[in-house]
Amino acid sequence: MGLAVDGTRLTVDLQLPAESVFGFERAPRSAEERAAAAEALDRLRTGGARLFAFPEGVTCALDAAEVEAPEGLEGDDAGEDQQAHEDEGHEHQEDEGHQHQEDEGQVHEEVHLIASLTCSSEPTGLASLRFADLLPDVVQVDLTVFTAAGEAAGRVAPDASFRF
Repeated sequence: MGLAVDGTRLTVDLQLPAESVFGFERAPRSAEERAAAAEALDRLRTGGARLFAFPEGVTCALDAAEVEAPEGLEGDDAGEDQQAHEDEGHEHQEDEGHQHQEDEGQVHEEVHLIASLTCSSEPTGLASLRFADLLPDVVQVDLTVFTAAGEAAGRVAPDASFRF
């Protein structure tokens, strides 16, 4: 997860395993799975500001969010043959999420969120991640925070505190 701070503007760049968002890493196989995937994508698209507890006195609102999901999860025919994609190995598809193929031939789908937020004032000081409500299956986050003062990075818990 990249978090860039430019005055009162924040940009969030988050890539997640599809398993953490939907509970599975393949095209949905039923109407119930399609509905659950659509609901999860909508929560992610509208909930970007809820991923953080901002420093005291700072409120931030979501301006825009773009979510790239694996093929078959955003209006494509679910159950479509995914073999062609599995045979291609590692690929990046614009506007269709990402796939990573492991040695055993299993494809790992990803969801990508890019969100822009505007805050009431420049966030400085202590903040924390709050993934539990929006993405309860996330167990760790590779976080990089970019500010005018520099950058900091680390692998942290989904409820970790950090400084802007």
